[in-house]
Amino acid sequence: MVALRPIIMGVGAAGAAATAIFTQPFRDADETQSNGDRGAYEVCLKTQMPLFEKASAKCYGHEALLALMDERILDLQGNPVTATMTHPSDMSVPSRNLNTCRDYRELSFDGWYAATTREMRREGYFVRACGALSAMFDAQAAGREYFTNGSPESEEVASLKGVLRIGETAADIDAVVVEQPGAFQWRIAADSQFVEIQELANADFDNDGIGEILVFLAGGTNGGSALFYDVGLIQKDAAEAPLEFSPLSLERDDAAGAAG
Repeated sequence: MVALRPIIMGVGAAGAAATAIFTQPFRDADETQSNGDRGAYEVCLKTQMPLFEKASAKCYGHEALLALMDERILDLQGNPVTATMTHPSDMSVPSRNLNTCRDYRELSFDGWYAATTREMRREGYFVRACGALSAMFDAQAAGREYFTNGSPESEEVASLKGVLRIGETAADIDAVVVEQPGAFQWRIAADSQFVEIQELANADFDNDGIGEILVFLAGGTNGGSALFYDVGLIQKDAAEAPLEFSPLSLERDDAAGAAG
């Protein structure tokens, strides 16, 4: 197994639970079949997913998730992203472009890589989008869930300030303001920093029997040009437990081991 280079754009997780690890969807298995016993489970998006060109708020079964693998990946402005990948051993082979998770799955299994810092940043969009899709493939019905009506409370969201940071700077815990600009959306602000969280779906994403919330988050500084985004899980493991955030981490599996 070859570990994919971590691409984290500004989000720290100090004090959070360990990073959630997911592998990519299978490569060589018959795609008309369920992914094991989990294929019948539908993951319902609460809002439009801002990672794929067409990922509206609806429930996704196995075939619908497979269809997302052929949708264009989007950047923070909602524009399609292309990343250029280099052959792993023969520099005479022309580079190839990534546009979808299916492209990324094929090339990453075969060892193609982003050769420049610019292309590594672009690859990061695929890491996060395809990681979120992998999490949805592996999702199960939760045996228990500790979120009120499926979402955290405002006071709980404020506590996430301690595990979300911008660069190396953590916000002052006494100055945190939490707003809810829309359904399933949160904004945490402190001084000039902000983090916006969009709830995507509720399910058991890490196979522990307890429901988590798959989230998209973006942040930066007011008036600044440097922005980041990430995808991960908001977790609450007991009724009185604090919220925790775990960023997704995508591993690159070889073809033979990726059919499960």
